[in-house]
Amino acid sequence: MNRIAVISLAVVAGLSAVVPAYAQDTNEGHWWVGPRLGPLGTDSDRVAIDNNQLRTFDGGFDSAFYGVEAGFQFTPEWGYRVYYDYIRGDLENADTADGRIFGIDMMYNFTNNVYGTLGINNTEIGDVSNRFLRVGAGYREQLNNDWQLFVEGGVQQNDGDLTEFLLMTGVRYFFGKAAPAPAPTPEPEQAVVVDSDGDGVPDNRDRCPNTQPTYKVDAYGCVMYQNETITHELMINFAFDSAQIPAGEKDELQETADFLKEFPQLDIRIEGHTDSVGTVQYNQGLSERRAKSVGDSLIKDFGIEQDRVSTVGYSENRPLVPNDSPENRAKNRRIEAKMSVTKEVPVKEDN
Repeated sequence: MNRIAVISLAVVAGLSAVVPAYAQDTNEGHWWVGPRLGPLGTDSDRVAIDNNQLRTFDGGFDSAFYGVEAGFQFTPEWGYRVYYDYIRGDLENADTADGRIFGIDMMYNFTNNVYGTLGINNTEIGDVSNRFLRVGAGYREQLNNDWQLFVEGGVQQNDGDLTEFLLMTGVRYFFGKAAPAPAPTPEPEQAVVVDSDGDGVPDNRDRCPNTQPTYKVDAYGCVMYQNETITHELMINFAFDSAQIPAGEKDELQETADFLKEFPQLDIRIEGHTDSVGTVQYNQGLSERRAKSVGDSLIKDFGIEQDRVSTVGYSENRPLVPNDSPENRAKNRRIEAKMSVTKEVPVKEDN
C-alpha cells in the first residue's frame, strides 16, 4: 500500500508546482463535493474475519482507501463534511479484506491554507466494525474559483486500544460561487474625479460615503478594521492572616466591574494566595476566603452576575516572589484575576 502514499504525495507536489498563484476568495456559504484517496495504517491489534477465522494485518500502511466527501462552509472559519470510503487491507496470509468507512468531521480553518478536523466515524474491515474518534490537519490550495486541492493526515482512536493513522489527498468542487469581480475600469484621464468625503476613493466607487478622514479606507471607501486585544488585571494585597478587602481597593474593584459590564461575554476567575507562614492546610482555607471575599464584593456591591464569577485558592503554592523577607511575604498575600477580550477597531490613518 506504500505505492498509494507515494502517488498521493507526488500528485500534490506536482500540482503545487504548476498551479499559478490565485487570489483566494472565501468559500463561506457554499457546498462542496469531491473524491479522495490515500493509505491507512491499521493497528497491530486489529483483526478481520477471513474464511470464518480471525486474521491480523501485515502492519504499517497496509490498507488503501478511496471515496467521496461532501461538505458545507458555514462561516469563513467553520465547516463540516460527511464522507464515505471504500477500503481494502492486506492480511498476514496474503489475502485481502474489504470494508468501508463513513463518518462526519467538523473543520476549522486556521488560515486560508491550513485547517484542522475533529469527528467520528465507523470503520469496518473484514466484517469487524469499530467506532473511532478522528483528529487531523490538512493543507489546501485554491486552484481557481471553483476547485480546491488538499492533502491531509490524521489519527483515529477507538474506545479500546486501537490507534490508526492515515494520509490522503483529493480535490473539492464548490457549487454556486460567483466569478471574481473584474478590476474597476480606469477613469479616463480627462474625466472629472469627484471625492466628496476626501477619503481618496471617487464617488462613483465609494460604497461608504461620509467616512471620517482620520480612518483608513479600502478600495471601495469603507473603513478598515483590525483586531485589538484589551487586557484587564486585578491584584489586591491583604493584611497578615486576613481575608478582609482593604478599604483603599474600592477603585480597583470598580474598574474591574466596569470592564465586566462593558464586555458581558467575559467571566472572571479570582485566584487567592498566601505567604508561607502557617501550615499549607490553613493557608489553603485562607486563600479561598480571600478569593471569595473579592468575588462576593463584585456580586453584592457592584452588581456582577453570580454565574460570571468563580473563585479558587492556591494556598502558598504559587508565590509571586520568594517568601524570604517581610516585604516579599506581604506581596504574596494577594488575589489575582486577569481578563482579555479581542474586538474590532477602525484603523487610523498614519499621522
